[in-house]
Amino acid sequence: MFRNIFSDIFNSITDGVYFVDEGRRIRHWNKGAETLTGLTADEVLGKECDKILHYEDATGLRLPDYEYPAILCVQSSTAIIKDIVLTSKDSVKRFVEECSSPVYRYGKIVGAVSVLRDSQRLFQAVETHLKDMRRETLIPICAWCKKIRLSDDSWKQIEKYLTDEGLGVFTHGMCPECAESIFEKKVYLESYQNICKAISSSISLSEVFGLIVTNAVKVMNVKASMLRLLNRETRKLEVAASYGLSERYVNKGPVDYDPALFDALSGKAVTTYDIISDPNAQYRGEAEAEGIRSIMSIPVMFNKDVIGVLRLYTSEPVKYKTDDLKFMTAIAEQAAIAIMNAREFESTVSRAREYLKAFQDVTKAVGSSLRLNEVLNLIVRKLPEVMNLRAATIRLLDESGKKLDLVAAYGLSEQYLSRGPVDFEENIKEALQAGPVAIHDVTTDSRVHYQKEAGQEGIKSMLTLPIIVKDRVIGVLRLLTGIPRHFSDEDIAFSSSLAEVCGSAIENARMFEQLKANKK
Repeated sequence: MFRNIFSDIFNSITDGVYFVDEGRRIRHWNKGAETLTGLTADEVLGKECDKILHYEDATGLRLPDYEYPAILCVQSSTAIIKDIVLTSKDSVKRFVEECSSPVYRYGKIVGAVSVLRDSQRLFQAVETHLKDMRRETLIPICAWCKKIRLSDDSWKQIEKYLTDEGLGVFTHGMCPECAESIFEKKVYLESYQNICKAISSSISLSEVFGLIVTNAVKVMNVKASMLRLLNRETRKLEVAASYGLSERYVNKGPVDYDPALFDALSGKAVTTYDIISDPNAQYRGEAEAEGIRSIMSIPVMFNKDVIGVLRLYTSEPVKYKTDDLKFMTAIAEQAAIAIMNAREFESTVSRAREYLKAFQDVTKAVGSSLRLNEVLNLIVRKLPEVMNLRAATIRLLDESGKKLDLVAAYGLSEQYLSRGPVDFEENIKEALQAGPVAIHDVTTDSRVHYQKEAGQEGIKSMLTLPIIVKDRVIGVLRLLTGIPRHFSDEDIAFSSSLAEVCGSAIENARMFEQLKANKK
């Protein structure tokens, strides 16, 4: 009977789990492993794992057999965790994490148990989230008449649009009426659309900088271009990108006293400056050596705030028409939007990478052990470390399913932990039934029963999360802070993912301990 129960438990684990003996031969193979690899138990049992499993590293090179986690685990008698690329039977490549732990019998290692977890779902979720967020913030608007382009290619006045739809972040387009009245030549419209398309399609900040200066030179047919951005802390203009200029000229020194820059920083639309005709020009000699005669300075503005200056350099004096100046003003405005969007995107990517790194750290930590007490203590120690928290606790439901037992805690005093039962706290009931519960101030929120004790312990905010395994709540995970914290939707989603990982780790550890007990 126990053998049948073990087989059912083994096959019910959604992650791929398999066991190899000392000779590298696969002796157990669950349904999760079949799903990931496309290989049935009949195809793999009794065969050496490095002969049947196809692993590659991140660069696409075949992993040598001695680098296979299960083999390395048996050889070293230590737990091994690796991120690898698994090629399934139908040639589908998946990025997976494999955690291999040594298995002992009577003090002697007899093999290794490996857990394969598909990492692709997490990566796809992060990628989709970033793309959706960026797509939702773009609103096409005419740079001249300020009309908004709708999905059916019709145009609506901005006042009407804002009334009907609400505010958003603008990216500029151009309606046919404005294009016809402002530009004398079709090339202006085509050039503007091409520049807007090129700049707005990029999400890399350095790439956006490069596109701005190169397109300005090509469209305006000038010698060179340079983009300087304002450093808010130092109040200095720093070079962000240049095109057509020598390193010597780009790094010639500060330009804070250039009169054309004064005009641009004050928000004047466009100013031109004949540096050769100015005997007092600070860098007149450098400009002559570079072959520069005139300089056009265009303020780069976002929401009426100057964030930098775009400069165009010519080798001969140039008199720009009004339409030319308006065109460059529109390009600079589009450049400002692209810069701010790229900055926001890179900031979001940075936060997402931090979350992903923290997620990997926690999963590796809890995946390194199959002993229940070790797993529980690893979870409550690791989460405060990666999420900058004060403390964490885990309470699991007893066999009756009505009482919560404290099974692991970190960062809290014995006095606080022994304050009394929490089963009837409203936030606990909410978490067990409805999902995550975030509390900003534990000393005033009525859902917290032990407010005084929490204040004495120095606890400010709390996030209570259900621990769920196979759609069944088995307990709660509590995250506690020492400073007031508003948990964002991103924090809650990330923490819920970690709680799910914790639930799987706890369930795996329980099954492993039950397996050991059955063998005895």
